[in-house]
Amino acid sequence: MTGSIVNKRMTRGGLALTLAVALAMSGCGGDGEAGGGAKPADAPKDAAAALASAGSKIQEQSYKSVIDMGAAGTIDGVMDPKRKTGEFVMSAESEGTKVKTETRIVDGVNYMKMTIPGADIPGMDGKTWRKMSGTGGPGTLGSYDPTDTVKALEAAAEVKWAGDNAVTGNIDLAKAGQQLGMGAGDAAKLPVATVPFEAAFDGEGRLTKYTLTIPAIGSEPATKMTMTYSDFGTPVDVQAPTGAELAGE
Repeated sequence: MTGSIVNKRMTRGGLALTLAVALAMSGCGGDGEAGGGAKPADAPKDAAAALASAGSKIQEQSYKSVIDMGAAGTIDGVMDPKRKTGEFVMSAESEGTKVKTETRIVDGVNYMKMTIPGADIPGMDGKTWRKMSGTGGPGTLGSYDPTDTVKALEAAAEVKWAGDNAVTGNIDLAKAGQQLGMGAGDAAKLPVATVPFEAAFDGEGRLTKYTLTIPAIGSEPATKMTMTYSDFGTPVDVQAPTGAELAGE
């Protein structure tokens, strides 16, 4: 059963890790709430421009993030996109077995440690880390960067205001699928080419909430992803595992 659990956790380019890992949807800590109130004073009047600005701003500061994928699990942690450094914890359950996946990103290099009951394989025993190869492109375990999930908004179209500090629109999965954790060939198997999304900003025009649903692909059910970003500017101090902590070292 362990093998099947691992395979499921790693399908869709590691969706559970990709969204790779992280963002926060329910609020913005001490930095203002998503939605409500008037549009930021300096927010572009055009909805598409406001979305692009919000996505750009989220890449300028460190933040706490949460990704809620319902039955597929949750991912929470912190990220400094400029330093490409962060850490995340994914909690999920598959076939009645709880799986914990920890990811560290240090200077753009990914390290992963999984805890799977009954597994004694290095990197899956909850004791040792594996350094990922960095191959596979956006949306894969080897090169995960949670900021890629935000960059998927660059493929947004038909963006419209949906009240104060919120927009709706559609995302072209053929252009943004890998950034959302889909495997390279999955977009071609989708029953639809685009999916609707909702996004919200805080009083400074930063992205704080982002929601969409990845359609079902084969035996993989549809996955609703709710991502939130908060606590902008939070300290991020993450160290790479070394020595005995690393499998194969």
